[in-house]
Amino acid sequence: MKNILSILFIYFPVSAQPLQFELQPAAFPVSIGAWQMFQPWAGGMDETTPTFCDIDNDNDIDLFLGLRTGYIGYFRNIGLMNEAKFQYITFCYDSISNYVGSWGRSSINFVDIDLDGDLDAFAGGTYILLFYNNGTVNQPNFSGIPDTLFDINMNRLYASDIVVADIDCDGDYDILGGTNLSGTIYFYENIGDSTHYEYELVSQNWQNIQVTGAKSDPCTADLDADGDLDLLVGTGQGKIYYYRNDGTPQIPQMVYVTDNFCGIDVGEDASPELADIDGDGDLDLFVGRDPTGATATVTQGDVYFYENIGTPQQYNYQFVTTNYLTFDNGKYSEPCLVDIDADGDLDLFSRRANGLLFYRNQGSIDNPSFVYETSDFDSFNLVDITPCFCDIDNDGDLDLFAGTSAIPGPPGLSLYINQGTPEEPDYVLFSDNIVPGVFTTNSVIIVPGVADIDADGDYDLFVSDDMGRFFFWDNTGTPERFNFQYITNNWQNIPDDYEPHRYFSFYDIEHDGDLDLFYYGFLPTDECVIFFYRNIGTPQNANMILESNNLFPDLPIYSPAPFVTDIDNDGDGDLFVGDTYGGIRFFRNLEFNSVSHQSSSQPYSFSLEPCYPNPFNPITTISFTLNKALPVRLSVYNQLGQQVSIIIDNKVVPGNYQYIWDAGKFSSGVYLISLESPEQKQTQKIILLK
Repeated sequence: MKNILSILFIYFPVSAQPLQFELQPAAFPVSIGAWQMFQPWAGGMDETTPTFCDIDNDNDIDLFLGLRTGYIGYFRNIGLMNEAKFQYITFCYDSISNYVGSWGRSSINFVDIDLDGDLDAFAGGTYILLFYNNGTVNQPNFSGIPDTLFDINMNRLYASDIVVADIDCDGDYDILGGTNLSGTIYFYENIGDSTHYEYELVSQNWQNIQVTGAKSDPCTADLDADGDLDLLVGTGQGKIYYYRNDGTPQIPQMVYVTDNFCGIDVGEDASPELADIDGDGDLDLFVGRDPTGATATVTQGDVYFYENIGTPQQYNYQFVTTNYLTFDNGKYSEPCLVDIDADGDLDLFSRRANGLLFYRNQGSIDNPSFVYETSDFDSFNLVDITPCFCDIDNDGDLDLFAGTSAIPGPPGLSLYINQGTPEEPDYVLFSDNIVPGVFTTNSVIIVPGVADIDADGDYDLFVSDDMGRFFFWDNTGTPERFNFQYITNNWQNIPDDYEPHRYFSFYDIEHDGDLDLFYYGFLPTDECVIFFYRNIGTPQNANMILESNNLFPDLPIYSPAPFVTDIDNDGDGDLFVGDTYGGIRFFRNLEFNSVSHQSSSQPYSFSLEPCYPNPFNPITTISFTLNKALPVRLSVYNQLGQQVSIIIDNKVVPGNYQYIWDAGKFSSGVYLISLESPEQKQTQKIILLK
């Protein structure tokens, strides 16, 4: 018989203690091809509008991102002028937002508008706001009330995406504004001076520029090193127009060159930005995007990077990556970590449209390192697939439950059986409706999960749907042959208000032998949050009590999808959280060690549990729990001390294991179960009665 690997890890009878999670955006590396992301676990982004400036006056350029939320993301450059290294700081920089108008995409530019030596911030999105820097050149502070900008006719300055630059080379800062509807460029000329701005709307169609795709996002820079400002314009269709300035710095004359600059297509809402990121004297190209738009193909990444391998006079842009900063699935990330190749460490899956995104762990059980392998794992094609891996037939490899979406419903829950090996899975459809007759037309999207919630040695089934219901099926079968008996659509009275499907994860976070619950919830303010339910019952009879209705109150996470596992092999459960925008945040559990990330207190490397039944005839279940990877031998001895059976002799990853020992060919008597590792040995007496 093979083992059942559950999400129970180590059992320590301790009193309830507060959770200790810390966001660690760069906890371990993630690579796509040759590119290793700077801050892979910072979370996802959408409708990004990149901007560079040296905000902290340390002689390198930092990166800001306008976002769909209306706020500004900030990544500090802690590297060098010729070797950038970006560190995630926040997605709500100094609370700067374009809050005049509706919630939506923002953009930002930094210039010293009042000539006091520090950088002030212009924010676009709906109308244009000015945030004065009330700090210093080294420590900026934009927390004050912003100025709403008006032109000389007392009309608000309008733009969705902005460039603040000295367009006419007269020593003050003018504004070019992109639009959401017309595809033109607004030009607001500063008719004041370098210390006192005054804006006049000169044109709503500057230089007769017109792009397709409704939205226009301007970017100015001297692209050909001839001393004047040229223009790139991102479009709603994801492409970039190029206009070369054939005039002068004082009197620009923008001449159309191409509507397909360098063949770039980012899907929707291209937002170009030029900066010399590697300090080689030429301008490199960054392109923000919206991967979730109605006409966009949902693909990875929210900031594309193109390196200029040409010269300052003659650009030559070479594509490098779609994921410059963070792990980004494009839309709706649902992390799932399992050892899919049986090499002892956890690999990473996430949904991507109708297929599965797969990052293989090429590190170790203690120090993971994820490398992108495919966005179409095993060629699944299920609408809005939501994966849940487990060994449902107890044959030693991982099978797959897959939730789907259907309009009109009801959707179906599919089960794929692994007919390959633990090292090389091969998934074959067992059923596309494993629990028929339960979901309704309002279910729309369903999210499956499994857990041995009653500690009877098999996996029970849970599903949430778009009505906010939490379904439960008790597995009344065996570890080898499941039999799901429908119990309820309101398990433990978890809130079932009419809201989208809820992601969830079971884990024994307090090491008391029963499973606790992390659950995607809603507050009355419509905020998306993570609920934590502590199980104050027993392993056999759960009793879920809401302990926290917002685990991270200072960190907005949209459509959080929690997954708990011990990724660093230190004996506690760490938390991965997917989001609406395709990203994943990683929160390390600091329970055992907050410094070295290795366990500083682990009383046992393993624990051999009581066999059941005992006495037995002729089958008994042997259970043991590991809190770190170990070479393990599980064997049986007779009363003479002779080894009569070896059940397992191999390196085993952390987990809760169960094996069936069939003593049908042995005579009645007393036997010893022995669990050995290089560190210790435990034995247990069992009695065979025939």
